Amino acid sequence: MSSDPRVTLPADVKLQSAYIAAPYTTLGVASGMGTQALFGQRFQIFDRRGDFAMGALLSILPDSDRIDYIGLIRARDLSGDAAAPTHTVSVVSAPVFVSPDIKSTIFRFLPRNACVTGTVSGEFLDLGGVGYIHLKHLRLMNESADRDYTDIAADMVGLPYVWGGTGGGGVDCSGLVQSALAAIGVDAPRDADQQEAGLGNTVDYEARGEGDLLFWAGHVGIVIEGDRLLHANAHHMTVTIEPVTEAVARIGDVRTVKRLTL
Repeated sequence: MSSDPRVTLPADVKLQSAYIAAPYTTLGVASGMGTQALFGQRFQIFDRRGDFAMGALLSILPDSDRIDYIGLIRARDLSGDAAAPTHTVSVVSAPVFVSPDIKSTIFRFLPRNACVTGTVSGEFLDLGGVGYIHLKHLRLMNESADRDYTDIAADMVGLPYVWGGTGGGGVDCSGLVQSALAAIGVDAPRDADQQEAGLGNTVDYEARGEGDLLFWAGHVGIVIEGDRLLHANAHHMTVTIEPVTEAVARIGDVRTVKRLTL
């Protein structure tokens, strides 16, 4: 069994199921920020520490029990009333309206891959007393996006770089990869080193092509058409696109190239 503290549960703990009730929130670890947790994401609690719950954040994909991260989440951002999700957010940020009318008040936004439960009411999903989301901003839980994951990742160009972000107001390099792959039903690990170890097959740098992942120590980016790199990075403090050669000149030699089978 892995001894990685990011994903390894303590021995002999009893788990209590909950889910994220805030649009997105922070999962904290001893060193600070661990990752974002998105609305509807499952959280398995094994300890209470004041105003916080300690537990395991599971994959955003409901049919996967892979642990994303272990850490602390504010108890007020959790709910024990978990219903099976019916839809997931398919756009970068989906407005939640107070009534089924695009001219009505928006009281929150939910990030891509947030899981919601509701019933269809005309052009909207009725979330059962907590708002309405337009169906064009959602897809059914059993459907994958009918777009390439590179195109889905490109939707996030211009989104701020946020350490630990997975799409709630910002994203980091591995969060961008995880978010785009989750949108097509691929369950990617959370951090860049885990993705480097667990995703795809290694190819030579000179053989890189569209859709390949380029890894440096602590960083990952996606090769897109024209030998350009799509990545969230702290240099530009945003999700940006630049020539692969420019990124290599600034960051250093690529350590690993992974080709995905999707």
